[in-house]
Amino acid sequence: MADPLIVCEDIHFSYAASAGSGPDTGVPRDREAAAQAGPPVLRGVSLRIDPGEYVAIVGPNGSGKSTLARHLNALLRPASGRVLVAGLDTRDPAHTRAIRGTVGMVFQHPESQMVATIVEEDVAFGPENLGVPHEELRVRVREALELVGMWGARDRPPHLLSAGQKQRVAIAAVLAMRPACLVLDEATSMLDPEGRQAVAAIIAELRRRGTAVVAITHLMNEAARADRIIALAGGAVLVEGPPRRVFARADLLRDVGLDLPPVTAVALRVRAHVPEFPIDVLSVDELTAAVVARAGRPS
Repeated sequence: MADPLIVCEDIHFSYAASAGSGPDTGVPRDREAAAQAGPPVLRGVSLRIDPGEYVAIVGPNGSGKSTLARHLNALLRPASGRVLVAGLDTRDPAHTRAIRGTVGMVFQHPESQMVATIVEEDVAFGPENLGVPHEELRVRVREALELVGMWGARDRPPHLLSAGQKQRVAIAAVLAMRPACLVLDEATSMLDPEGRQAVAAIIAELRRRGTAVVAITHLMNEAARADRIIALAGGAVLVEGPPRRVFARADLLRDVGLDLPPVTAVALRVRAHVPEFPIDVLSVDELTAAVVARAGRPS
């Protein structure tokens, strides 16, 4: 088995604790600062992300999923426990540049990440600041914009783009840095179905190229496409595993206010009347096959 790309080991975090902590370590300076800590947002989270893996992190509002996402590239640092990215401890500020080159983030509102007045310049900004040579910079920018289908808009001002186009440009800007992992923090929640489908196509291509993807999402249809789902509740891992295994825990998910993919919800309703009906279905085709198989049995 390959070495993990990201490892979280028993991480705890409170925003109040962070406010009273040192700027680099995230560890409270003294007992008084620790005593003033607010309710913990993360409570002993441990997980790993492997190279090339597609992981969806889901959870109800307030579960800590966006806070966890910001720990994956040292935007936040744990109050206790540790996060390792390619073996580098995020608590060490000397590693921050390398970590953020390894794990890139795209947020819900792409405007917050845009810094230039022209799409091409915006995508070039990150690698240019890393000192990427001009010829390689041009290659990276074109490659990233072509991958997200926005090369034709390279000369346009970002503020004239649609929401979906802006999100694709934000993704391109991160991809131009050539990260080993892309973290999407609710990056599709403001998009229409067409925009979400475009992002899904980008994720599929990234997986083909071996880039790991971590998607923070409340959309269970998106989570169902992942290799693995990690469900959080109350700042801790509630359940994790392949989508079939996680969605089979329907009662557990519903207890914390999480929805199910529509086909899984339908399968559960059928099972109420047909006890042996499978509930680990993830697509309409699988649901149809299960119905047909049952219908073909003698009563």
